Parts: sequence; C-alpha cells; structure tokens
Amino acid sequence: MLDTIPEIDCDVAVIGGGIAGLSAAITAMHEGAEVILIEKAPKLQRGGNTGIADAQIRYPHEPDEYCPTGQSTEDFFNAFLRVSRGRANKDLIRTLVDNAADAVDWLTELGVQWEKGYPNVAGYRRQPVGGGWQLVDTLYKHLEREGVHVAYETAAEQLLTDRSGRVIGVRVLEPEGYTDVKARGGVVIASGGFEANPEMRVRYLGRFMDNIILRGTRYNTGEGLKMALEIGAMPAGQWGDFHSAVLDARSTPFECGVTAIYIFQLGLFIDEDGERFLDEGEDFRDQTYVKFSKAIMNHKNGVAFNIFDSKPRLEDPDAWKRAIRTAEDPYEAETLRELADIIQVPAERMERTIQTFNAARQPGTFDPLRLDGLCTKGLAVNKSNWARPLDTPPFLAYPVTGGITFTFGGLKANPNAQVMHTSGRIIPGLYVAGEPMGELYYYNYMGATSVLRGAVFGRIAGKHAARSRG
Repeated sequence: MLDTIPEIDCDVAVIGGGIAGLSAAITAMHEGAEVILIEKAPKLQRGGNTGIADAQIRYPHEPDEYCPTGQSTEDFFNAFLRVSRGRANKDLIRTLVDNAADAVDWLTELGVQWEKGYPNVAGYRRQPVGGGWQLVDTLYKHLEREGVHVAYETAAEQLLTDRSGRVIGVRVLEPEGYTDVKARGGVVIASGGFEANPEMRVRYLGRFMDNIILRGTRYNTGEGLKMALEIGAMPAGQWGDFHSAVLDARSTPFECGVTAIYIFQLGLFIDEDGERFLDEGEDFRDQTYVKFSKAIMNHKNGVAFNIFDSKPRLEDPDAWKRAIRTAEDPYEAETLRELADIIQVPAERMERTIQTFNAARQPGTFDPLRLDGLCTKGLAVNKSNWARPLDTPPFLAYPVTGGITFTFGGLKANPNAQVMHTSGRIIPGLYVAGEPMGELYYYNYMGATSVLRGAVFGRIAGKHAARSRG
C-alpha cells in the first residue's frame, strides 16, 4: 500500500552522482544543509558519464604555462554562441562563462589535480589526473569524509509536491523497496539525459537510433526528465539532437568511454566509395567533432575511414598517443592501394582521390595549433586548414562512425538553476544541473564544456536549494 511507504527527511535531495550532482551535494553540504545523494548505479559504477569520460575542462583564463595566448571571457562566450548558431540561452551561457574559473578553482581546492589536455585543439583545456573516474572519486571521498549519505542502487521515480506545487521530495526505489525522501530545501535533478534509453532515443532522435554506440553510462535513461515533465516542467533545448564524437567503429556498443579519434583534422575522411565528403580542416576539432560524427553516421552506410600518412605520428608521438583513443590498431600499409584493399575500398578511386588532394594543396606553413590557412583549391570539397599532402608511408586507416554521449534536450531553467513551469513561473523547490538542463547545446557541442557546465550549475543549484530550506 502506498500509505505504508517509509519516509526520511533531509534538507536537499540530489538525484544523480556525476559532476553536476556531486557539485550540488558538496555545495549544499558546505552551506550547512543535510544532503542525500541518490545514485542509481552501484558504487563501483558511480559517477555517471563523468566517471567514464576524460573530463577535460576548457574555460576562460589568463595566459599561463599551458596556453600562452589565454582566452577572454568574451571570446569564450562568443564561441559558445557561434557553435550553437546563436540559439543557446545567453543568460545561461553568461552564467557559465562568468563562473567557470571559480568552479575550476573550487575543484582544485577539493583535491582534484590537473594535467595538460589534448594538443591540437582550440582554447585551453585541463584534464584531471586520472580522468573522470579520479575526478568523481575525489569528490565522493570528500562527501564520505563529511558523512553525507549516498544511496547507491537507488532509482528516483516520482517527484513529490504539496498543494501549492512546491517540490517537497522524491519517491525512490531502493533494493528493499520504495522510500519517500522529503527535502525541505528542494530536489536537484542531475540524473543525465536519455541517451541510454532506446525507446526515448527513437522517439526523439529518429527511427534508427535504437542501434548506436553508447559512449556513456547505461544508467542515464531519462527518468529525471520524465518526472519533471509530469509535474509541468517546461521542456527546452534541442530534443532532437545529441552530443557525439568521431569514434573507432570497432568500439564496444555501450559504455565504450573514450574511444574517439581526436586528431582527425590532420588526416582525411574517405567513404566506402573512396571519396572525400567533408572539409576536415573547417575549424578546430573542438568545434567540429560532434557535427562531423553525425555527418559520418548519415553518410551512406554510416562508416568512413580516417586516413593518415606517417607524418603526424612521427613528428609528435606523444600527441599522437594521447589523441588516438582506441584500443584497436590501425589498418596499415606501405601504399595507398594496399591500404584500400585492406579496408575494402575501391583502390584506384581512393588513390586518385588522395593524389588529387595532394596536388590541390596551396602554399603555406603548417601549424597544428592554429587555423593555419594551409588549404586546397579546386576540389569539390576543399580542406580549409592543415592540408598537408598524404605522401609519407606507411599509410594508416581507422574505421570511424558516430556514437551518442548525451542528449541536448532538457528542462528550461533560469540562471539560478530553478526549473520553470510551462505557465512561465518557477517550480519552487526544483532545480536542474548538468545534462537535464536544456538550452545550452544546439546542433553541435562546445568542446570540453560538459563537465564545466555540471560543476557550475551544480554549485548554483546546491547553494540555492540549501538556502531555501527555511
């Protein structure tokens, strides 16, 4: 019977244990609130998508040892808008940009250690030493030292409201059964998108999205979004699109993690007919890898080949090793024809495609750290930057496709991370952070900003909820 469901009380209930939920929980705790963190995964699989990712962070900064040019807040803001084709919510982006550096400093104070991020990308990146798993493990240990209760293997199923419409808690399913978690300050939804839910993927993203490589956690199945929509939350953002990456097509079908080819712009994309079909040098990788992955998925049979000669690998072996994130070896041959035979692409056509590309290269100086203008001219699809000839054997090929990292559709929220009702008012007691927040990403993805988004808005949500507990 429903009236026999036990109740427990707290100040703030946080749904989801990735970077957004952890940031909310720790911040609320630092505000003196009693916090319960609800994590659907078992302890060894905690951390959501953050725990599987490299968790790199790109943010505005002064010139430093990692990036001598630096990046201003306005440049960062404008780049974010440009990548979204102007559709991202300017108030949310401004909040993100203005709080970014402080969020990184806060993570550092909590014990997160950093190292240099990937080379050959735009802007400054930091990467946690040990990647995303070490990042979330550091934050969980902080919660554990402070005695915060983490309810593992516990699925949130229904938001609880009072007569006024205020969210006062959440019904959860623990291994022993249902429990109502009452939260005086409110509930923070930080439970990821719906990328691991085939039914929702097909409903919102398209009929063939049931069979797609899942990069992230199997536990992001959309319940947080569903619960909020059921009480009148306003859906917002691009529900028909998602974050992806150029992946090794041989990756495992789910929770494959970091298997991307992060240096594709120094090579060429060749399709099954031996032809190029994208401007690989259109922009820095951070601005193109999501759109390119979708272009590959939607091109012919959905798999292409990233072709390189040996120059990138020989010139900077360390950068190559860090940027080729796959356990699979490349296909390799001494000639283009031999390579084409190995990957079963028409040999004469692929050889002609690459030779024509080599001949179309214009004079210039190659520089992988800037848009160098080293381009081709006269081709049906020109390459705008980094257009060096592929002429140094052995030649390498990686089969590539797209995969889903997280979904773009989410809930409408204000800069305080408060969820908005379809009537236009705030839903008291309900907050959102991380993937379930809409209106940040459209069409494409601003590289290395997802963990940053979770930290910034998680902190805001946790602080606001804690201060609302009365």
